[in-house]
Amino acid sequence: MEHHPSMLSQWLTLVLHLTRHAWPGFAHGEALSFLERYDNLLNATLAALLAMLITGLVRRGLTRVPGPLQQMAESIVGGLRDLTVDSIPHHGERYLPFIGTITLFVFFNNIFGLIPGLSPATSTWSVTLAAALVVFAYYNFHGMREHGIVKYWSHFAGPLPWYTFMWILLLPLELLGLFSRILSHSLRLFGNIAGEHVVAGIFFALMPLLLPIPMMVLGLFFGLVQTFVFALLTIIYLSGAVSHEH
Repeated sequence: MEHHPSMLSQWLTLVLHLTRHAWPGFAHGEALSFLERYDNLLNATLAALLAMLITGLVRRGLTRVPGPLQQMAESIVGGLRDLTVDSIPHHGERYLPFIGTITLFVFFNNIFGLIPGLSPATSTWSVTLAAALVVFAYYNFHGMREHGIVKYWSHFAGPLPWYTFMWILLLPLELLGLFSRILSHSLRLFGNIAGEHVVAGIFFALMPLLLPIPMMVLGLFFGLVQTFVFALLTIIYLSGAVSHEH
């Protein structure tokens, strides 16, 4: 995909008087500043800071009679908790902080495409790949922690006795399936958000006076759906890793 720096990165480049230069093999040699080149990381950082700010405000303002922000936060946490506990009956709540964190991070990145001047960091594969790698490392770590290193990795060889030598065939296939989750988890989110962002930009250019509000509503819904899918897959992978059926 072509690289289009966000308006925020362009504005910061002018304000901070950053030097623009061509990046070899990137953006067809267009002169870009460091912020314009890596504006996906800028937007991802802003999404993380926004998530921390909102959760911090909710935590500091907790009351017995919740306000609108607290009610929304309680609904989100309650929904994620129910989903996690239903999928991971064995101490499922211990994984809720991570699941909630990655969910908020992905959600805010998704909806940044609706805010003028910003762009969704999840429309670049490097960001979604990083998120998928963090999830991959997390559930494999807890799988090893729950079952032990040897037992966890040996279950990929299948239930048959080792002397049948079927593990020679099963182990590479199972490991291939395990590591392919990184690609599927990251590419699904990247492809959907990038595609939606491009289509929305085309329609905005064609009919800027008629489509913005319906497209923004559709973009919000689309961002919510993709956030839910990413979170659900994270819970499923984690459930499989810590399940005692191994």
